[in-house]
Amino acid sequence: MKLGVVGHEQAKFTELTEKKAREEIYKAIAYFEATELVSGRCPLGGVDIYAEEIAAELGLKMTVFAPLVNEWGAPGGFRERNLKIANHSDIVQNVVVEKLPPGYTGMEFEDCYHCRGRNPLHVKSGGCWTAWKCKDRIWSIIKDD
Repeated sequence: MKLGVVGHEQAKFTELTEKKAREEIYKAIAYFEATELVSGRCPLGGVDIYAEEIAAELGLKMTVFAPLVNEWGAPGGFRERNLKIANHSDIVQNVVVEKLPPGYTGMEFEDCYHCRGRNPLHVKSGGCWTAWKCKDRIWSIIKDD
């Protein structure tokens, strides 16, 4: 079973929410009896890297679709990479935080426009776009309490 793992970059996690995110990845691997992990190797760290580290620790096969360019629509960019993840995975786990950490200085949105009306509130993520493109998907919404 091929488990794709996507979600937020490192800057959106605190020490506590990173720990919880890693726990959710371990749980999904066990629950789905994953034999292969699919990642997009986000150049900003975060969930993709947590998943790759966990897969290496557990000895799982890994398929990594790293972006060739850091642009959404360019050939080899994030859109193309995300479609590869969705198409190669049996299920995609999207690990996102419920709210941004104190001091976060990146781009902010009122809510996740990919999931509006379909999931509980959480911080917008390109991982949501990817998960919706896969035939099966789950969300792990990480709270900071």
